[in-house]
Formats: sequence, structure tokens, C-alpha cells
Amino acid sequence: MSDNTMMQRFPSSGYLEQQAAARLPGFVFDYLQGGSGRQGSLERNITAFEQVTLTPRYFNDCQAVSLGTTLFGHHYQLPFGIAPIGLDGLIWPRSVEYLAAAAKQAGCPVTASTFATSSLEEVARLAGEMAWFQLYPFSDGDIERDMMARAEGAGYQVLMVTVDVPVGGRRELDMRNGLSLPPKLGARNLLEVVRNPGWALRHAHQGVPSFKNLHPYRRHSNDYLPARIAGRVPWTRLEQYRKRWPGKLLVKGVLRAEDAVRCRELGADGIVISNHGGRQLDACPSSLEVLPVIRRAVGDDFPLIIDSGLRSGLDVARAISLGADFALLGRTFMYGVAALGPAGAGHVIQMLSDELENTMQMLGCPDITALKCWHKGDAVLPDENHGKGE
Repeated sequence: MSDNTMMQRFPSSGYLEQQAAARLPGFVFDYLQGGSGRQGSLERNITAFEQVTLTPRYFNDCQAVSLGTTLFGHHYQLPFGIAPIGLDGLIWPRSVEYLAAAAKQAGCPVTASTFATSSLEEVARLAGEMAWFQLYPFSDGDIERDMMARAEGAGYQVLMVTVDVPVGGRRELDMRNGLSLPPKLGARNLLEVVRNPGWALRHAHQGVPSFKNLHPYRRHSNDYLPARIAGRVPWTRLEQYRKRWPGKLLVKGVLRAEDAVRCRELGADGIVISNHGGRQLDACPSSLEVLPVIRRAVGDDFPLIIDSGLRSGLDVARAISLGADFALLGRTFMYGVAALGPAGAGHVIQMLSDELENTMQMLGCPDITALKCWHKGDAVLPDENHGKGE
């Protein structure tokens, strides 16, 4: 399928999502697109973006736009990247590897998850300097230190510590489907597999997905207990990460302004404003809702990255106009790979880039620096009290 044909058939995330739903077993698609509880946080994430308006400046002389931006002293060709995705290989074999190769070609970062099904070393090999690593806190300090040493040895310059999983979220769809880690298939799920032979054949060839980063720490083939996440991250532990990690340190999962300020004071190089894609506390505010509040609290020179709820290049523009420096997307990229296989990774990057460029041309906005100023006058939330009190 040519690039033009793919863009004609799949011009947005919604079309990719439909195709992904048609190609995946039901329990796999539920894992990909679902949130926690009654899906309230998931829905708020998306609604928050839809409510943001951007007022064009039609008289601006804007013949061309530039999508490049600088973050942590590094120039990226695009102001968005790929969020960490756990158990990616369940959705489609070698997903993160396809995304890593596409990210390197496009000049945008890809974040390797602790719970990816490809090793952090392989992602770094494919993505080069575009690779970031996301660390879940470990209950075993020796394993955690070794994992960080492996990331440093593989050449990662950015470490993203996730702090918003004190306990696992109640993901009712996964509970109902009996999805476990590693995956075990009951009778109902086996029937779904039979109904999706393309997915089944690819997994038969690749084998059952597993957490490759954790293989060195298993006592036997099914033992993941030594590498379970530690849960809460008190401030003293964050200080330890800062002392231990020589590169850039990001803290992922921050939703309160005072926490963002404290992260900065402790030496973090930036934060990821995130509610874990609506997959943890179902009562969480949306990331976009608290973004302006956090920006006012930390000032203009502290990098703020946002994820959760973005589905398009227009959403990236909305986030940047309200104070974000950078955006990460997860589900949209996985919809692309599930819908189109390896070609889906590059297609999503091109789709998002086209959407963002079109938005900026419509606005009369020449570059990302100008877009960051849009929220000061022309980009408004319908309710200006959104997020106050945090």
C-alpha cells in the first residue's frame, strides 16, 4: 500500500482505531483502548482537548511553518514523540521496534518502557539518540540499579521515572477479560484468537510476548515477582534517582502544581503531566486541565511534557498553546501498528505531522516558539477556572 493510499484510507487516529479493532482479538483491543473504572478519566482526557479553541490570525504572513523544537538542549524535528507502552508485543509483535526505527528516521523521541516486550538495548540500537527510557520503581534495589546501569550503558540520555502507579488501577475491561501478565488465554479469549487469524499467525511465529527487560532477573520462566514495581515514590527516593542518574531526569505522572515545583527544586529536568492515559485513578483530572496551572507555578523555563488524551496533531498544537513544551502519544501509535503493521509506525508520524502543520498554517503560526505564546491570548479553555485549586 502506497503512502498516498494509506493516508487516503487512514487520514486520522479514528480510522486507525477502527481498523485496529477489526484486526485484534477483543481482549487485546480492550487492553489497548480501555481505561480504569467506568472510563471517566479516559473520556475526560479526550473531551478536554476537544473543548480547546484556537483563534487564527489570518493576516499573518505565514508561507511556511517549522515543526522543529529544542528540548534538553537537543533539537528534535517534531514537537511530539512516542510514549512508553507496556506489553506492546501483545498488541502486535515487535511494535516498539517498528516505532523506534520510525522515530529515528523522523527525528522524534521514542520511550522504551520497562515493561516493553523488546529489550531496552534493542530499542536503543534502533532509535539511537532518539531513545528515552521509562523506569518503573522496583521493589528490589539491586534490580533497579542494574536496570539504570543498563540504560546508561545503552546510551540513553533521558530517564523518565513513573510515579503514578502506587497500586495497579482497576481496569475493569481487563479484569472481565481475565487478562493477566504474562498473558494466559481462557476459553473465551481463545475464541477471540480464532476469529482473528492474522493476529494469531503473527504471534505463533514470534512466540508469546514477554517482558524482555526483566529476563535477566527471573528465577524461572514464569517468575516476574522479583521485578514487581515498588509502588509509591517518596521525595527521598526521587532525590536518589537524581543523584544516581547522570543524564536528564523526567518525572512522569505529576498532576499537582506544588508537586511540579518540588520536582524542579529537587533537580528534575522536566516533568510529564500525565494521568496514565486514564488507566489509573478514574477520578483524576485530565492532564490538559491542570497544564496551565502547573505552567504558572513553575514558570516558563521548566520543560513540561504532556500525555494522556492526545489523538492528533491538532491536539499537539492545543497542548503547546496552553503551556506544554512537548507532547507524547501512545494509543494513536499503537492503533497505527495494529492497523498497518510495521508501516503503521511511520504512517502515524506522517499523519500527526501533517495535522500539526495544517493547524499551524490555518492559525498563521510560523513555528513552535510562536505556538507556545498562542495560549496567552487566543487559545482558551471554555471554563477558565479549569484546574484552579490544584
